[in-house]
Amino acid sequence: MAVKKPKRSTAKRRRIPVTASLAPTTTLTTTNPTTGHAGSSSADSLSVLMALTPSGAETTSSTSSLLTIKSSKAVTRKKSSLATAQLIRRYHTLNKELSQCLARIDASQTGTGANGNGNGGGYQRSQGGPRYTAQQKGDDLARIAAIRQEMDDLGGLDMYQKASTLGQSKQRGGDSSKWLIPIIESCHPQLDKKAGNPLRLLDIGALSPHNYQKYASWIKATPIDLNPQDPLITKMDFLEMPIPTSKDQLFDVVCLSLVVNFVGDPTQRGEILRHSARFLVPGSGLLYLVLPLPCIDNSRYMDHELLVEMMAALGYTTLVSHHLAKKLAYYAFRLDIAPVDKDGKKGSKKAAVSQLLFPKKMRHDKPNRNK
Repeated sequence: MAVKKPKRSTAKRRRIPVTASLAPTTTLTTTNPTTGHAGSSSADSLSVLMALTPSGAETTSSTSSLLTIKSSKAVTRKKSSLATAQLIRRYHTLNKELSQCLARIDASQTGTGANGNGNGGGYQRSQGGPRYTAQQKGDDLARIAAIRQEMDDLGGLDMYQKASTLGQSKQRGGDSSKWLIPIIESCHPQLDKKAGNPLRLLDIGALSPHNYQKYASWIKATPIDLNPQDPLITKMDFLEMPIPTSKDQLFDVVCLSLVVNFVGDPTQRGEILRHSARFLVPGSGLLYLVLPLPCIDNSRYMDHELLVEMMAALGYTTLVSHHLAKKLAYYAFRLDIAPVDKDGKKGSKKAAVSQLLFPKKMRHDKPNRNK
């Protein structure tokens, strides 16, 4: 007698989610350099957990927790970056306003007055006498005290420098010197990097003495700053730096990365650019200039064309290269003409300007543009 085999059930078997079981492990701890808070190293732990979890399996609460930690750290970094940027912007604004107040007071004391081009904040002298009143001077003195107090509350120049140093960290894109290196190489195609005769580079406003350490075999960097954050950076005011008296003391490259925009007084900004030409080898010296992008593409009074024209008037007649990035504007100018003073002496600090070559003039009268 034949016995029939029972039919297999056609119903689909229910798949039971499989959860990987992990043995207890030691949690790695890292410290956020910005906030100082400690947190678990979630990236490595998360990758291990996901690798041990079968495809299609439900996510466990541990995985969810690690994802939350990773997300929290990303949010913390974003907030930290935002706070750093806000501190830098506020310090810049205060420094600019402070310079304007001091310029108005200085103009009233020297009797020069403002010329209506931004140097004195709009206070002009008339034929009948100064329009800068005692009340206005009192207001400026009070505002100067308030500005300096707020700067101190922010941590002063030291905190500004620390924030700027954090801003050029590798986690935030690295320092801007990496754009300059290919430019230098293209301008010196015959350079022997192993000959022991390195190019001389003056790094003004240096945040780190190690920006060019990777290229030390062919670049000899001299970093200076008003408030050095490293003992290897020389404490120096660039405008007070002695002018080279021989060709051997000249530099092949001068770097002004986010320096000019920090200075609040327009006259000093121009003097910094003029002064830079006195330190470069005429005919081959390079000026590396970095500015916040809004200074070029969102200003009422400045744009790319005007900047190139102004630099040409200082002897930088060749724009070697430029690049407008997301936040910064990069420029490399070559000094083709050595600076000459009114007596025809090259390199003199007492260069005379008989008239204002570039008066303050509206170029882009559009809403939301800066000054």
